[in-house]
Amino acid sequence: MRLGIVLACLSWAAIAGAGAAYLPEGGAGRRYSPEEPLGRLSFGSCNDQRKGDRQSIWQGVLGSRPDVWLWLGDNIYADKKMKFYPKEFAKSTIEQMRGMYETQRSVPAYRELRDTVGKIVGTWDDHDYGLDDAGKEFPYKKESQQLFLDFLDVPQDSHLRRQEGVYNAHVFGPPGRRVKLVILDTRYHRDPLFSNGDVLGEEQWKWLEAELAASDAQVNIIASSIQFIPNHHETLCPLCYPKQSPFRVESWSHFQREKKRLGEIVARNGVEGVILLSGDVHFGEILMSPPGCTLPYNLFELTSSGMTHAASGSFPKIPLEIMKRFSPNPFGLGMYLERNFGTVDFDWEGATPVVTLSVRDHDGNPVLQKNVSVEDLRLPSDGNSMQEGKRPGACTHEGELLWPNRCRFCIILFSGFAVAIFLALRAVLSILAFLKYCFHLAVHREETKRKDH
Repeated sequence: MRLGIVLACLSWAAIAGAGAAYLPEGGAGRRYSPEEPLGRLSFGSCNDQRKGDRQSIWQGVLGSRPDVWLWLGDNIYADKKMKFYPKEFAKSTIEQMRGMYETQRSVPAYRELRDTVGKIVGTWDDHDYGLDDAGKEFPYKKESQQLFLDFLDVPQDSHLRRQEGVYNAHVFGPPGRRVKLVILDTRYHRDPLFSNGDVLGEEQWKWLEAELAASDAQVNIIASSIQFIPNHHETLCPLCYPKQSPFRVESWSHFQREKKRLGEIVARNGVEGVILLSGDVHFGEILMSPPGCTLPYNLFELTSSGMTHAASGSFPKIPLEIMKRFSPNPFGLGMYLERNFGTVDFDWEGATPVVTLSVRDHDGNPVLQKNVSVEDLRLPSDGNSMQEGKRPGACTHEGELLWPNRCRFCIILFSGFAVAIFLALRAVLSILAFLKYCFHLAVHREETKRKDH
């Protein structure tokens, strides 16, 4: 508890040094209007409606007093795990899914958020889409889309009801203090994993480029249900080598061509102020890709995942700490393995706007934080952009690392297991040897007594 208080104080002191972060005025009962400058966007993912005792994180969300709430996927869990390995899930019926959404809507603190927040928007990921790791092949995606839009209270005459996919965009704030939120759908049109195929589908790609090219916002937030910058899948070798491994980690890195395409769209259209938000992985993380790696300027990604359940509750503590400390994460600025949600704060008062990216714990205290000046999200003044084959050395991705470096988490983990097994065997053998000695000693004493008699 004391550590949490110290972290909170240090984090807020850091914000103050860059200009105080905007905190919405008025608290409960205040409803943000999209015409006002956006102060705080809060978001989260991986929220299991079946874990009623874990829905208490909504009190922390309410305490953060967001202007806008963003659902970033796995907003309910509509499938059920049948096997750990090979990984197998069973899907629910549409009627069952409807009941699951109603269960989530009936959570008292979430009802209070719906009554007080200015706007609720979002996208889905696999478990609320309908099935673990599912893509365009999912047979009930049209029906699932209507349920998802019902959950977000999208009007029946909205174009989103007729569109194939739940991608959408929103603009907040007046000119000069404007934020554009572009929310992607990484499920409806996605090709199978390991195919290096498509993620968004051609229509969504055209829409995305048009939205970014037409943007006059100072900050352009792109929200993706899965991570974009990192490739944690590559660093969990050999745990993730089998295609049905329960440890495999979905990300844009499974689709390198698509990942490159997003960077090209931003560069080609001269889009500035891009920041990424993501979920899915059951931990919080802040990442930065340096200029020339993905975009012509610094690309920051804020991941928040695990509202009702996180990595710390699913895996033993020691392997998680080994992963956190030793697994290569070339673009990582920090990782948090407990339940969390995320906030994005906008300070418009200084000469240059400042965006504060935060991962917050169950109670709403900041545990990871990064201040980003909008000035650092501008295109280079010399017009120098990314050039194929000329990435700086700092852009080495996980898959490009040599095997001993890339797989050092598993090397340390399995070596530790081997040492533990060796020591355990030595201990057992030592005990057996001692017992054998005691047995022979007892026999010897009995023989000596008989001879004496």
